[in-house]
Amino acid sequence: MALLCWAPTNLIQTLHIIRYVTTPHTTPPDEFALIADLVAGLKTPDLADLIVGNGDDCSALRRGHFIDVYTTDTMVDGVHFLSASVNWEDLGWKSIAVNLSDIAAMGAEPLHTLVTLGIPPGFPADSLKKIYSGIGAITSELGGPVTGGDVVRADNLFISVAAVGTIDTRSSEYPAPMLRSNAMHGDVIGITGVVGASGAGLELIKAGKTVPGWAQVHNRPIPDVIAGQVLRASGVKCAIDVSDGLVADLSHICEQSNVAATIEMEKVPVPTQLKDSFPDDWRRLALSGGEDYVLLFACSEEVFARAATAVETPITRIGTVRGKPESVGPVLVIDANGNDITPTRGGWDHLSG
Repeated sequence: MALLCWAPTNLIQTLHIIRYVTTPHTTPPDEFALIADLVAGLKTPDLADLIVGNGDDCSALRRGHFIDVYTTDTMVDGVHFLSASVNWEDLGWKSIAVNLSDIAAMGAEPLHTLVTLGIPPGFPADSLKKIYSGIGAITSELGGPVTGGDVVRADNLFISVAAVGTIDTRSSEYPAPMLRSNAMHGDVIGITGVVGASGAGLELIKAGKTVPGWAQVHNRPIPDVIAGQVLRASGVKCAIDVSDGLVADLSHICEQSNVAATIEMEKVPVPTQLKDSFPDDWRRLALSGGEDYVLLFACSEEVFARAATAVETPITRIGTVRGKPESVGPVLVIDANGNDITPTRGGWDHLSG
């Protein structure tokens, strides 16, 4: 998850200070390697109804005719936003959106959410009401109403959300959740919507500039909840949401599926304004910016054609899945001439900053 939601010009120095004090001065472990190490120390759950455990966008359990999916995410002051400048309604919206995006990546329908607030002493009640106004706005529009949670005292403000979604196995020809581990050699790589807008929004914030409407997705992302359900119903079996960055999230698919992938840069959909506003940097923002919360998926040619006619959100073919190479990374990005332009850093890592 990227650093901010919103900040005016006079807080740019504060951003640098926060990045300094929140970034370890020793080399940190990779976020996902650390998660793998921590999970490895847990006893494997002996649950007959467990369909998906650690390592995907959500865990999943069978419940009669339904498959329920579970996810959680936390936003912390000074890491994901600045309380001195954040728009509280946007923060409330985004705290739910990042969780609904995980549910969308599984092809599930949001059921409900639980919200835990960590509140520092003296925090204004009016700001809390605005946070909940944003939460109410997104849940009214996309589902997942708040059904419980907790409020605790904390040194820093934080919002932690747990969300539950479901798949009715009786109502679909393809009732299984979409998984990162289901990509296969020869699959098409597709994406919903465009990428790079959120990363552009963050860059404009850091430069103290006004964020235009096309880049407001950074502050108020709209998860592809309906598109996720339609993709699954069309036969797509592999998906992930773009939160860490296009290359980073595709790498997660490759690692879980034991494959590799090639992205054709000229086919990656980006806003026209991105190229105009960042002529020298738009490729990096598209490939590594993150927090666009669109869906990245892999499927056969036949399924892609079926999905393209069913999904209202435009979907774009951006590459192919190939056999896992022995000497190069899992994701290769090429330009129109076939040259390797893969970025050296794929996307956001919470532990490296």
